[in-house]
Amino acid sequence: MALLRGADVDPDLSRIDISHKHSSRCPLEVSPFGLTDGRSRHCPYLDTINRSVLDFDFEKLCSVSLSHINVYACLVCGKYFQGRGPHSHAYTHSVQVGHHVFLNLHTLRFYCLPDNYQVLDSSLDDVTYVLRPTFMPEQIRTLDKQAKLARAYDGSTYLPGIVGLNNIKANDYANVVFQALSNVPPLRNYFLSDETGGSLQPANNTGSKGRAYGSKSKVLSISGSQRPPGSPPPALLWRRFGELLRKLWNPRGFKAHVSPHEMLQAVVLCSHKRFQITRQGESSCKVKAPGMGMVNSVYPLL
Repeated sequence: MALLRGADVDPDLSRIDISHKHSSRCPLEVSPFGLTDGRSRHCPYLDTINRSVLDFDFEKLCSVSLSHINVYACLVCGKYFQGRGPHSHAYTHSVQVGHHVFLNLHTLRFYCLPDNYQVLDSSLDDVTYVLRPTFMPEQIRTLDKQAKLARAYDGSTYLPGIVGLNNIKANDYANVVFQALSNVPPLRNYFLSDETGGSLQPANNTGSKGRAYGSKSKVLSISGSQRPPGSPPPALLWRRFGELLRKLWNPRGFKAHVSPHEMLQAVVLCSHKRFQITRQGESSCKVKAPGMGMVNSVYPLL
């Protein structure tokens, strides 16, 4: 059981007794991904994955407990569930409904439940790419030079970067801002090339004015303004914006549109509900305010 103490092992795995679950035909193996068994590369349920129902644009919350901790996506029905150990919501879902393949939305690892073994198969790379798109430097340099249509999983064609944003309720005023910012080359290139998706961590030393910018370490802190206890840090806004840009420019999407749900939730939280999803902005100044604030604060980092 010493292998289970590694920091890279899923926390649910430590609560599972593996001594009697594996026969000599399915020996335990150690891979770069952690503890696996002989079934990891031969999962019989991969053909049950339904890519047409997968949508990673919404907030990563368990559909039962509403918790955001250790959330898995069922790749058969697309719903989110917490945990994968016995008595967890994902485990219960796999037993009751018969859905077996799950994806950890944080570690990007696939598991088969209720047998609880990790699935290793290159055919799942497209799923992880849709959840977390990545861009090589050469790709970013040619975005404006070699624009070409992409074909989504549902058969529709789209032009990466010019993708429709869903109107959840009354957020079309914000969609205009997001679309405009996503086509500003310096801003776009920064968030596409940043491996953390543009998440900026608060700086420790902000100086006399309470404001610090670090272009090399990509650090942004605006501690000069008082932030109420319990309110989200500004880094949340940047992380969500980076994720949205990556989805807008994803050339391998499953659908030809993107939902800005997580980005809008971050705007509502970070603005202390000044900007809402359920109602329109009252004036052009209000529409412009979040976009201009984002550009002004990130400009020293470009």
